[in-house]
Amino acid sequence: MSMPPNNLPDIRRYITTHSPEGEAVFLSHSQIPEYIPSKPIADEGDLALLFATVTHPINTDDETDLSAYDDFLHTSPGLTTPQGTVLRSIDLRPKTKTPMHRTVSLDYGVVLEGEVDLILDSGQTRTMTQGDVCIQRGTAHSFRNRSETNWCRLLFVFLPMKTINIKGRELREEVYDEGYDQPDGTDGG
Repeated sequence: MSMPPNNLPDIRRYITTHSPEGEAVFLSHSQIPEYIPSKPIADEGDLALLFATVTHPINTDDETDLSAYDDFLHTSPGLTTPQGTVLRSIDLRPKTKTPMHRTVSLDYGVVLEGEVDLILDSGQTRTMTQGDVCIQRGTAHSFRNRSETNWCRLLFVFLPMKTINIKGRELREEVYDEGYDQPDGTDGG
């Protein structure tokens, strides 16, 4: 059975800056295009890097942040940056589940289109619908698109966090595939 093509609208992001006189203006699309294409991520769907920074607080002097982002458009920073922020959209195919993973970051996630299950490695789940928000605090999680036919879109802001220590054990960024969302330890398909 073939997957339907991604029919979600293209994302356009508008970046503001300052004119030489200090007035707010939109960044020229010739400097960084307003349309940002998504890139395929394995079999799960598409991923777009909407913005990223390398420092926090963010340094906008001499458009340092724009230069760093432009570099990331050519060489991806990975899911997160160690000292900066990342804004991403993720489009999930119908009936698709992401691998269980943990990032050492504080993630704000918003469902823009569709409906997903947020699955934790403990087996707990929550169904998220359009407009729902999750706050991932360095926890292992997965998302499953609940639809048989429609893509869904999530928006994430990733912020750096200190090392995660639980009872003296340091938790690191990881991706793993083991039974986590069914009482019998299977992954539920």
